[in-house]
Parts: sequence; structure tokens; C-alpha cells
Amino acid sequence: MPQDPPAAVLVETAVATRKPARPRLRELLAAARTPRMLGLLALIVVAAIVCARLGAWQIDRAFERADAAAAAEAASLSDAPPEPLTEVLEPGAHVMGSMVGHPMEVTGTFDAAGQYLVPDRVVDGETGYLVVTPLRVESTGAWLAVVRGWSADTDVPDAPTGTVTVNGSITAGEAYEPLALPTGQTDSISPAYFAGVWGLPIYNAYLVPNAAATADLGGLGVVPAPQLDGGTGVDLRNLAYAIEWYVFGAFALIVWYRLVREEALMRREDVAAGAAPA
Repeated sequence: MPQDPPAAVLVETAVATRKPARPRLRELLAAARTPRMLGLLALIVVAAIVCARLGAWQIDRAFERADAAAAAEAASLSDAPPEPLTEVLEPGAHVMGSMVGHPMEVTGTFDAAGQYLVPDRVVDGETGYLVVTPLRVESTGAWLAVVRGWSADTDVPDAPTGTVTVNGSITAGEAYEPLALPTGQTDSISPAYFAGVWGLPIYNAYLVPNAAATADLGGLGVVPAPQLDGGTGVDLRNLAYAIEWYVFGAFALIVWYRLVREEALMRREDVAAGAAPA
């Protein structure tokens, strides 16, 4: 019959397997001042600074949408004259967020033969068609998609002839999705698609006339002025990214502390082993 181990052996085993005590502040400071830990600290501080800068950048991006929308709303409500489109945007150039919703003015000639209807668009709770007519901009010769208005059916008035000046606001063009639609209709206001029909050069944007201009362009239903994609509030996605960057920076510092703690415990064990009798 096996015998139980002596009590002394049990005590020694319990002491050996017991979790080491937390290092004292003096031990932590001594471990932190070693060249290896100081080198790691320098690298981790650099990484933490980078994370902090990226977090601040994401916060700026988060509030950029709200600031741009507020500026656009203030401009649309002000009595300032609209800016000439040709002085703000070049054909094919990217539409910046600060441009969306600002009052602009453009002069050119409509080409009724290139007109398209965009179905399934809701205005004031009703589903109908957006009437998109190409405008040949006078000073650049480039095409610009103009949403002349909204219609409940496909029977729409003709576009004005001759040179016209249109006041409204612009936004970036939509992505094209090929759908089986009747001739003369398209699913989106896509400059990429219109370029294949109307030709180049073309503006990578479309213009939504204001109420007065819409009345002058055939009396269609007024289309609300465009806003930044995702709304006019703070971009929560960018805020989430900012939090992630700050967490990464804090985690890097926590990792360094854990390494210093392990170093302090190892140095304690080395001292204890050196002091033990042979």
C-alpha cells in the first residue's frame, strides 16, 4: 500500500508551485533601466505616438463630414452669389466633400437627345423618375449631368433650347449597376456610364438645380439638394477607428510593463539562486 509523502515534501512542493509575489517598485525600476528594456520602451513609445496621431486623424475625419455639411447649409441659406462650377471643379476631377451642397452656377446648352430617366426615386414620399439631361458646359466643352427634376411618370417636358444658366448644387456621381431597363432609362446617375453614351470630357458629378432653376427648366418636381453620403452628422465609423488606434497605443505600453515585470521576477530568481547554499 503506497504511503503518503512526508509533510515537508508537500510544503516544499507548495512553495515551489506558488505564484511568485508581485515585484516591488524598486525591482521594477531596476528592471526598467536595463538597456534591453530601455530600447523596447523607445520603440513602444514611438509606436504609441504613431497610434495617437492616427487616432487624432480619424477624429478629424469623423467631424469633417459634419463641418462640411454645416458649411454647405450655411452657404445655401446665405445671400452670397453661387460660385461658377468651372472655377471649383475640373472635368474628371474628384468631388470633395466641401463642394457638396454648395450653391453653384453653370452655363451651357442642353442636349435633349441624350436625356435619361432614373426610375424608382422617392421625392416627398412618392416614387417616380429623375430626369437627367446632359449639359454641354460652355467654357470647358465638357458634359455635366443635370437632374432637371422629378416626374411621377415618363411623360416629361422638353429641356430648354439655346444657352441657359443653371443654379444649383453638385455631388459626386453614383456607381453604375447594369439592370434590365427600358431604352432611355438607367438605374443611377453615373458619369462613368454617361461617358460611354455622351462622350468625353465629362464632369465626375451631377448638378441638382434649386427650386427657381427647376421651374425654369420645365416645371418638374423639385429634387432636394444633395448631402454628403452617410448623412450630415459625425461619422461613427471613423470614431470607432480612432478608438481602436488609442487602444493599440495603450496596449503597447501595457505589453512593455508586462515585460518589465517578468524581467524583475527573473532577476529576483537569479539573485535567490545565487544566494542559495551549494
